Amino acid sequence: MYLEDNKLTAPDQTRRFHTRVVAQHRLSETGYELILERDGLEFKAGRLIMIHGRNVTEDRSYTVASGENDEHLHVLYRYIPTGKLTPQLINLKPGNTLEVSGPYGEFIIRDPARPLLFIATGTGVAPCRAYIRTHRDLDLTLIHGARVLDDLFYRHEFAPYKYHPCITQENGEAYRGRVTEFLKESKIDINSHAYLCGAYEMIYDVQDLLVERGMPAEHIFMEGYYYRLDM
Repeated sequence: MYLEDNKLTAPDQTRRFHTRVVAQHRLSETGYELILERDGLEFKAGRLIMIHGRNVTEDRSYTVASGENDEHLHVLYRYIPTGKLTPQLINLKPGNTLEVSGPYGEFIIRDPARPLLFIATGTGVAPCRAYIRTHRDLDLTLIHGARVLDDLFYRHEFAPYKYHPCITQENGEAYRGRVTEFLKESKIDINSHAYLCGAYEMIYDVQDLLVERGMPAEHIFMEGYYYRLDM
């Protein structure tokens, strides 16, 4: 479900438990936010939980999109009609129960005092929201790519930072083009840490661009969610 590099040690203790749905919000044509009871789960910003379906082939991992001290667990997902799990998720109502396990993963901030360059496509922006809700004083530059403006999830929360939205299929108050095209035209701080999350193709292309610009490979951290297809 995800790709990671530069792993750390001593992860949070994982557990499997049942939780209740608090609310569900439709954010765009296919984008949804599921809000779950936390049930005391401790996690580091950037880690994932596994949502369990009716059988193991339907289990899927999602980055928690809420901060370490938030009351609830927020899960950002895109509804895929042919998918195994999301057709189940969109039918959930407040009070329904889900089985989840976690936390997992190592896509956490290595040094909150260092400038942070976050590059995401689609729902890959979820860990960045967890970062800003946990570390309030981040020196953050966010480049977020989507097809349309409505898929720039949480954009109002990112507005106080150096936020660069990129869209590919409509005109609006954003750069028209992919994040890789925006990056080629932009100055970057090669001393920052880069966090790449979203489509695998974007991650590989951006990693190459950053290394070509002189950013050390060990300063680039990655988590791939999906293949871009026609994005």
